[in-house]
Amino acid sequence: MRRTPRSTAAALLLAAAVTLGTASCTGSDDDAATPDSDGGEGTAATLAWPTAIDPATAEDAFFVVWTDVADSAAGPEKLQPTIDALAAAGYTTLPWDPACQSGAEELLGGLTGFADPLGVGVAFTSAEDAGAFDTLYEGATVSVTEGTYTCAKPS
Repeated sequence: MRRTPRSTAAALLLAAAVTLGTASCTGSDDDAATPDSDGGEGTAATLAWPTAIDPATAEDAFFVVWTDVADSAAGPEKLQPTIDALAAAGYTTLPWDPACQSGAEELLGGLTGFADPLGVGVAFTSAEDAGAFDTLYEGATVSVTEGTYTCAKPS
């Protein structure tokens, strides 16, 4: 059978549509590249370590990435390896009572089975910062909680 110019054009059009359709479904190398901080193109964005906040000074709800939880009866010594690991990542932390963040004590108690949990957590102003920390931190994450500060604020 002899091909006519019309059938050749239709075949080429169909091939182009399939190629474009496949490229739009699978993406391309350009989809993974984002401009860098200098406005250049073709470099992957680098996730930066977010700045932690002091939860006692937070005016609004904040997010805590809880990296370790122990029973208060076990004492803060149980949490020292996690405190040391966070210090190595540039975060100064101490054990604190999850009851100082609304909803955190109930959630962490439910997850761990501790009636009176004591935790090590890093507080952030936004869910994005908490997520960035959780992504970058190589240690464990027990949970991420959102709430307001409920303990007495320093005067």
